[in-house]
Amino acid sequence: MAIKFWKQLDRKTIYHSDWLDVTIDKIELPDGKTIDNFELIHYAHSVAGIVAINEKKEILLERAYRYLQESFDWEIPGGVVEHDEHHVDAVRRELLEETGYSCDMITLLLKFYPHKATCDQKYYVYYAEGVKKNTDDFQKAEVSEIGFFSLEQALKMIDSGEINESMSIVAIQHYLIDEMRKK
Repeated sequence: MAIKFWKQLDRKTIYHSDWLDVTIDKIELPDGKTIDNFELIHYAHSVAGIVAINEKKEILLERAYRYLQESFDWEIPGGVVEHDEHHVDAVRRELLEETGYSCDMITLLLKFYPHKATCDQKYYVYYAEGVKKNTDDFQKAEVSEIGFFSLEQALKMIDSGEINESMSIVAIQHYLIDEMRKK
């Protein structure tokens, strides 16, 4: 038996900007029923983040200000992938801009959609070794503090809510799984 898919009958863009579009689709389900107002968010950019590890096997984290939540919280370095940029280049750029650090070796850790049901933004997470400080200059308007933390400390920070951003949580937990596989 062939799988029937949802069919788009109509799409209306209700908001458009350089960052995102919000659309409302009319969808026909496989059973013939329709959803008249299926709301979707289409981001113009993907996002890249990096689990940067120093020689002590500690994770580089930044304490970043997030306007919507009005809070400073710990997270991995990362940000928007520009249109003319590969996500590897974006994550190297973000690491340097946000922390003043660079890295030697970089490997794709995982890719995922943080909210796949209604949003098409894709996240790329990289693993980096050979992390070295290049400059004391970093984005102080967004990042208030930078620090290296053991994996155990980072997991406790997730449990306590000090790390509460999805890309960072997924990345650190995936790094833990990879480390466990090596044993």
